[in-house]
Amino acid sequence: MRTPRKLTPEEEEFMNTLISNLPPVIARKEVSRFLGGVVATQTLSNADSAGMGPEIAYRVGRVVTYRTESLARWIVDRFGVVRIANLKTL
Repeated sequence: MRTPRKLTPEEEEFMNTLISNLPPVIARKEVSRFLGGVVATQTLSNADSAGMGPEIAYRVGRVVTYRTESLARWIVDRFGVVRIANLKTL
């Protein structure tokens, strides 16, 4: 297990928002719905197959689930988070 890098204030805010507004455990097949399409189910499946998925995952029967904290950290580490000053900067 590697030492996690220090998060930026924007990343901390993003993670705290996700963690406080989601259930503590999310099934892989429901991740896209809970996160509004931020990450696709297949992206997580591929990352898990490569050994690069969220650190804390469980198999419950045939269903793969993630601790929300681990999933949020994985999203931040994999994709990064930057606050948009205004939509014209996209």
